Amino acid sequence: MSKVWRLNIKTGSEEGIDPRQFCLTRGILGIGWPVEIDKYNAWESYYNLGKTKYSNSNGWWPAINAIRNRMSINDLCWTRDWNGVYYLGRVIGDWEYEGDDEHMAADVVNIRRCEWKKIGTADAVPGKVINSFIPSRTVQEVHDDTIVAFSQFLYNSLSEDFKYTLSKVDADIFSLLSAEDCEDVIGLYLQDLGYRIFPSSCKDDTLAYEFVMKHNRTFETAVAQVKNGAVDLNMDDFASIPAKVFLFTSRGSYTGTPKEHVQCIHVNTVIEYINNNVSLLPAKIQTWLKLIGHLSKDYAEG
Repeated sequence: MSKVWRLNIKTGSEEGIDPRQFCLTRGILGIGWPVEIDKYNAWESYYNLGKTKYSNSNGWWPAINAIRNRMSINDLCWTRDWNGVYYLGRVIGDWEYEGDDEHMAADVVNIRRCEWKKIGTADAVPGKVINSFIPSRTVQEVHDDTIVAFSQFLYNSLSEDFKYTLSKVDADIFSLLSAEDCEDVIGLYLQDLGYRIFPSSCKDDTLAYEFVMKHNRTFETAVAQVKNGAVDLNMDDFASIPAKVFLFTSRGSYTGTPKEHVQCIHVNTVIEYINNNVSLLPAKIQTWLKLIGHLSKDYAEG
C-alpha cells in the first residue's frame, strides 16, 4: 500500500525566492542540503559528500533517507504554501539531484517529480495531516490508514488519468472524524438552534467546555462540552456552571443526576443533522462522507 507523507518546504533559499511555490510550479517535491557534485543523480557521490558535509546535522539523514529511500513512486504527499493553502501530490519519479543555479538559489536540490493537486484551506484537510506539520522535521510519514484512504480518495476525485484502488476502512463517521471535526459539527448544530459562538472562548486550556455561546433571541449564555470516542460525561461535573450546558459524546454514556440546565445531545440527533446538512459541513467532513458512501457501495457490490 502506498504511503502518505507531509513535506514542510522551508529551505534556506535566497532572498526573494519562495521555495514552496518553486516546487509547486515546477511539479516537484524537494529539500535542500546541497553538495558540490559533478554528476547529477549519482547517489553514491552525493551520499559520501553529504555525510561529510552535514555530519553535525541532525536533520540531513532523516530527510534524505525519506526522500531517496523510503518514499516510493505513487506515494502521496501533503504540503502547504505561505498562505495556508494545502496541496496533495502524487510522487511520479525517483530521487534526483538538481544542482543548477535555479535549484541552488531555491535550496531545493534533492527532488522527486510530483503531480500536485490544489486542495484548499484547512477546512478541507484532516486534522491529523494539519497536526503533522507541528513537528520541525522537514519530511515525515503520516502513519494512519484512514488518512491513506482519505488522501487516495481525494486524489482520485481530482485526477483523470490515475486512480488508486481503495482499501476498506471503518465506515463509522465518528471513527473518522477528529476531535476538532466533532466540535465543528456540534458548533454548527447549536448555531442552527440559534446560539452564536464567541471565537475567543475556544481555548485549549478551558477544561470544562469547548466554547461559550449566546442565543440570538433569548440572549441566554450557554457552553458546550464535546467528546469524540468512548468518553463518559458526568452531568454532576457541570452542576456549578452558571449557564446552559450542552453535552455530547459520540461513543460514551451520560452519567450522574439530570440537571435542568444540562442538555445531553443524542448521537442519532447529530447523525441526522450531518445527513441533512452535508453542504454546510467543512470540506474534509464532506470527503469522509463521500468516502464512506463510496466504500460501502463498492464493497456491497463486490
